[in-house]
Amino acid sequence: MTRNVSWLRLAAISCCLGLVVVGLTAVAACGGDDDDDTNATPAATTGSAQTPAVTEGDLKISGVWVRTTTNDVAAAYFTVDNSGAADTLISAKASVGMMAQLHEVITEGASSKMQEKEGGFPVPAKGELELKPGGFHVMIMGVKEPLKAGDTVDLTLQFEHAGTVNVKAPVLAEAPAK
Repeated sequence: MTRNVSWLRLAAISCCLGLVVVGLTAVAACGGDDDDDTNATPAATTGSAQTPAVTEGDLKISGVWVRTTTNDVAAAYFTVDNSGAADTLISAKASVGMMAQLHEVITEGASSKMQEKEGGFPVPAKGELELKPGGFHVMIMGVKEPLKAGDTVDLTLQFEHAGTVNVKAPVLAEAPAK
């Protein structure tokens, strides 16, 4: 009986440790260097690949990029400028992952956590939605192989009113200079 209880405790501890490792991996991919990216390094080290803006109706999607990764999760960032009525980014898909979710970073006291953003990301009327490190982002999970600078990821963005918008995102080690 004592032997069975010890084995069960060991199994429970192993399971908990596995969940912690998975959670830390996801947070690391979302944030990576999520400290202030305003001092981005020159294009030679971040990649100079800039994709042209994509316009769909009143929405213009620009500054699209995906962070390099060494594991099976990545994050995509971009800006949506809206010249018309309010809209909502309700979902995303990525060519390199099994699943993509819209995520937000929540700060509680001295710690931050990442979670799926229920209801999507609002795009204000005649306003802007910015997805950036440390804030809103598209979390790409189940990446088939590590993403390197110079790769390209096809993203499919689904908006409530504007519909489907396809964009190409260069893979960069750091945020591109603005």
